Order: sequence, then structure tokens, then C-alpha cells
Amino acid sequence: MTPRILFSDKNLTRTDIDLLSLIISLALKNDYCFASNKYLADYIETSIRTISDSLSKLKRLGYIKAKNVNGNRKIYLNSVKIPTKVASEVEENCSNTIATDCDHNINSDYKREYNKTRKFKKEGIVPIWMKHPELCVSEEPTEEEKKEMDKDLADIQEKISQL
Repeated sequence: MTPRILFSDKNLTRTDIDLLSLIISLALKNDYCFASNKYLADYIETSIRTISDSLSKLKRLGYIKAKNVNGNRKIYLNSVKIPTKVASEVEENCSNTIATDCDHNINSDYKREYNKTRKFKKEGIVPIWMKHPELCVSEEPTEEEKKEMDKDLADIQEKISQL
């Protein structure tokens, strides 16, 4: 599980990305990991010196913070740089208030963008989902829809295999 943001940081080597991905996976449960340099080196099949250099770089770039607690090092993720929330976890913790605020913000941003170009006033363009937010409800697909999606997916996979 490697956040895409890591691929866009040209300061990171492949080893840095692998190491940070490992730290992320180890830190998800407790918000920190306490793996030794030897453990990390063995896991990603590199030297302890490389791990040490990579950890120093990750600290300098602000991806991680390390603290010694009772003689044990704990590596914490910088949650500002590395989002660690899983979508399903966010969904479970989402309240109606948050959803309402989110809907309001989306609508406001959308209106503001169109008001910049005056399309709302000139053309009277108002998307149907803004007039009828009840249409934007997530529902399980029917068996017929599932079969149609499976057929479409099979068609796409067949086209890809022909390339």
C-alpha cells in the first residue's frame, strides 16, 4: 500500500518509498511502528546502513518523526503528508452533519465556479443533482446491472488482450 503522493516526490528513491510503505503498514494499528533497522533491512532486502540513511532522509523531508520512549524507538507518520485513513473507516465514522456540510461545500464550490463565467445567469445551467440531491444516493446494483457490468468488463478485458 503505497500512497500516490510518494511517487510524485522526486527526492525519494525506490528504497525510500519501499521503506515508507513498510512503515505505513506497520503503523496503521497503533499510529506508530517500533521496528528495528535490522528488521526493516531484512524485510526489504537491503543493508542496515541504507535503512539508516533512508530514515534520516524521511525525517528531514517531514514524512516521519522518531522518538525514543523507554529506550525503544517509535516511528510516527506525519499524517499531514501521509493520509492514513482508509476510505471505509472514514465512511463508517461519517455523520449526517458531515455529509450535509460536504454536500453544501460541493454545491457552493460548483456554483462559485460557474458564477465566475456567468453561465448560471446567462444560460440557466443548473445540474439536475443540484436541484434534486435525493438522486445522489448510493444503492446496491440489481442482479441485472451486475450482469451488465460483468459483461462490459469482460468485453474490455477481451479488447485489452487483443492489443
